[in-house]
Amino acid sequence: MATPRLCGVALRALPLAFALFGAGCDTTQRVKNALKADQGDPVWQGDSTLLAPHPEVLFRVTRDSTGPRIVPLATMGPQGFRLLSMSDRGWRSFDIDYLNAGKSLTPYRAGRALPPVSSTRGMWEGAPLDTIRGCSVILPGALASIPEGVEFFTNGKRPPLKPVTSLSPGELQTAIDAIPTLIAPAAGISMSMLPRYRREVYVAESGNGPRPTIVVVYDDPEVVADSVRPMGARPRHLVVVLDKGVYGYKPTFTYSTLGNKLSPPRYRYLDHIDVDDDGKSELFFGLKIKGAPLYTIVLRYEAEAWRELLRYERQRCQA
Repeated sequence: MATPRLCGVALRALPLAFALFGAGCDTTQRVKNALKADQGDPVWQGDSTLLAPHPEVLFRVTRDSTGPRIVPLATMGPQGFRLLSMSDRGWRSFDIDYLNAGKSLTPYRAGRALPPVSSTRGMWEGAPLDTIRGCSVILPGALASIPEGVEFFTNGKRPPLKPVTSLSPGELQTAIDAIPTLIAPAAGISMSMLPRYRREVYVAESGNGPRPTIVVVYDDPEVVADSVRPMGARPRHLVVVLDKGVYGYKPTFTYSTLGNKLSPPRYRYLDHIDVDDDGKSELFFGLKIKGAPLYTIVLRYEAEAWRELLRYERQRCQA
């Protein structure tokens, strides 16, 4: 039960904070009074309206020179997947409600929820955790114990995915063996060159079909000079997504690039998470470059192919 003194402090700091804190304050009349008081601030009214129902949020893990941070990316649920954007006042209220010490966050790895962890420090608990010179609106970043291999958190737990039949090692190898003959030449990579590429293979039980989705990422360690133009050059990076069709696994998404300054950057597979409660995961990719830790590409499976749903291109400094 919140004490009158604590309620008063919350109300002086954030007029609508009691709508987020919940129990202990006489919210009904105070919400009305706060809304009246904030009629001259339509931006904050929009932020507080978004925060009041406490939507489920997807958080991205960033790792840079300041250390790992858990940063909000978008709201999710039956209403869809919507990128978050708020004023400084909105983000500070968000930080209190979602990221302050003791708040529960659920990490994900390979599309599966791991045991929840607790935030150890929010963005504005005491001195700001991070600052960016000249930045008036910065996305909050929280500290917590981040399990190895985790790229995403939510403040709740996603519904279970549609069940799929597991993939045997032999089936996985058969699907991958088709890439050199069916996919690599079309991307401009000869069969003889593909063995020199480093290969990463991910099996995602996404629920988008009766069998798992396979994600294969190829990288040639050769550094391509910036003077080499993409047109006609052999790609040094290839992403292939495979899904089970009538006659076996087939490509449902491909991406290739030189990865130098004259061409699009290389992708990095992050994970798969259901963002709209339909029991089927979306695929998430980041970039293999420095300076864009939040850049996120989201693919959705539609009409037997993976298509781009959206991409998050903003930095932590929002204004």
